[in-house]
Amino acid sequence: MKTMKNRFSLILFLGMLMVTQAAHTQVFEQLFDQGVMRIDLVFSGTAEETSYALSGVKKEQYYSGSKSRLIDPFDYGDHKFVVKDKASGEMIFSHSYCTLFREWQTTEESQNLRRAYPHVLRFPWPLAEVEVEIHDRNKAGDFVKSWSGTFDPASLYSDPGNPYLFESVELEINGSTEEKVDILFLAEGYTAEEMDKFIEDATRSAGYIFSEEPFKSKRQYFNIRAVKSISQDSGTDIPGDSIWKNTAVNSSFYTFGIERYMTTMDYKAVCDVAACAPYDQIYILVNTDKYGGGGIYNHYSISAADNLQSRAVVIHEFGHAFGGLADEYFNSAVAYNDFFPLEVEPWNPNLTTLVDFSSKWKAMILEGTPVPTPAEEAFNEVVGVYEGGGYVAKGVYRPMIDCRMHTNDAVFCPVCSSALKKMMARVTGL
Repeated sequence: MKTMKNRFSLILFLGMLMVTQAAHTQVFEQLFDQGVMRIDLVFSGTAEETSYALSGVKKEQYYSGSKSRLIDPFDYGDHKFVVKDKASGEMIFSHSYCTLFREWQTTEESQNLRRAYPHVLRFPWPLAEVEVEIHDRNKAGDFVKSWSGTFDPASLYSDPGNPYLFESVELEINGSTEEKVDILFLAEGYTAEEMDKFIEDATRSAGYIFSEEPFKSKRQYFNIRAVKSISQDSGTDIPGDSIWKNTAVNSSFYTFGIERYMTTMDYKAVCDVAACAPYDQIYILVNTDKYGGGGIYNHYSISAADNLQSRAVVIHEFGHAFGGLADEYFNSAVAYNDFFPLEVEPWNPNLTTLVDFSSKWKAMILEGTPVPTPAEEAFNEVVGVYEGGGYVAKGVYRPMIDCRMHTNDAVFCPVCSSALKKMMARVTGL
């Protein structure tokens, strides 16, 4: 009898879930059409000032996000954009993210120079007129509206074309795009003759991510694809060695003068290439054996394909880009000044300044654990509050003595793992 009741309860739950999903899908179809509205902008500014300018609107083919979870539940990132129905004022979509431009604004150069960076917003193609707002996080940690624009799909002259027709390859598909985390690897610094190597490198790099928890046991939550984006030259720019290459997305070492920091400032080119396939997360794989990489939340991950430390770097950078996890180290050179102000609680789930610790991992600390927690052998495996993180030795605290976000020799700690699991649930609904 008990077994029959359990079966009935399961059937009832699954039935309710199907009805709920159908209702959400119906709402989506009342608001959005097939495809993506892509708004291209240009960031410009200095350390103290930011401005936006519209450069174009495109219609892309692939929307891979959820049709039922359209509002971002996390208060993460340095920016967020919201889409509102113009007639009702109701928010119908939101997305939080970080950018390389905001990182640059914390460098010494930004005090004396004005720079411009390309910027891209993407959301499902709306059926009616919408207002799009960008909110930037200020120094107090609050989001403030910085830009807005009105877009009417009925009268809009949007470019439906893609400048690239690169081939995309499905490496591992575990379900529909709207129910999975879709990772898209982009070839960077691979010539046409090196595409077989790229597919091998992308397959191996995906394997690195799934070799470690919490991804290992959740592999079925992900789809993996790769775009064969052909570069004219093999490799990437290494300005410190006067090496310059013509590549698909214009990647480079020595970002902000830091040799190991490999990024691309050409986010428009990244999105042009990525438009060849569905994606939630972009991973730029660079055809080099030089150590380096970068990860920017809901922007992109990038790393070298052939370095001896590539496994550790791939996982670490994906932790940044997918989970919004911050660097926990404090003894390596960086270009930032006061990246985490001590009077403000960081938005990242794995750092605290103790300004609002109750919003972080306080509930995971066992009774009797001292706060702050001494970095002593007795606490090696203990979730606590350890001073040092976010590029500074004092005033910023991390959850464990060691973690994947602290060194290349550790795995994700319980706090980082929990944050990553929550992000998987947010994207997939599972």
